[in-house]
Amino acid sequence: MKRFLTLILVLTVSLLAGCGSKENENNSETSKVKEEQKSEETASTADAVEPNQAHKEIEFKSINWIMGAPNPEPTAGIWVYNKDKHPSSLDNQDWDHEDMLYVQASKKYKHQQITIKKLQVIENDVVKIIVSWEKDIGRELPPRDYVTVETGALDGKKFIVEDMDGQKVDIK
Repeated sequence: MKRFLTLILVLTVSLLAGCGSKENENNSETSKVKEEQKSEETASTADAVEPNQAHKEIEFKSINWIMGAPNPEPTAGIWVYNKDKHPSSLDNQDWDHEDMLYVQASKKYKHQQITIKKLQVIENDVVKIIVSWEKDIGRELPPRDYVTVETGALDGKKFIVEDMDGQKVDIK
């Protein structure tokens, strides 16, 4: 009888130990699957890209000078013309409804022309003027462009000029 009880005890312990090891195996497999899922999620989120910063843009219209553009300024720079401050050669503009932005690049950009593509408000008082370049062989005048904007849209603003590649344009 003693042997019988010992045998039952050994069988019971081995059955319980066997079930426990299967549970441990299941838990181990579940943990491995969860770890693999986490590593896959981490790998996919590591490739995630933050969106580029978008800026408010000021609407403008390019000016097409039918009779020829006014003479360039003696130096490069940025001018904002309005009803009260503008060259006399521009008296015929509609100053009650629009202001004018004039950008003239340095003479070192000889034989090129710029075109204003965007006016981005990057801070409350800073506007980034984005321009594109075009070869203009034989051009002796400095690169320059005029656009009209809504009256007061550029009041109190400072300016940065960059080309489409993000390179700073020399306007001094």
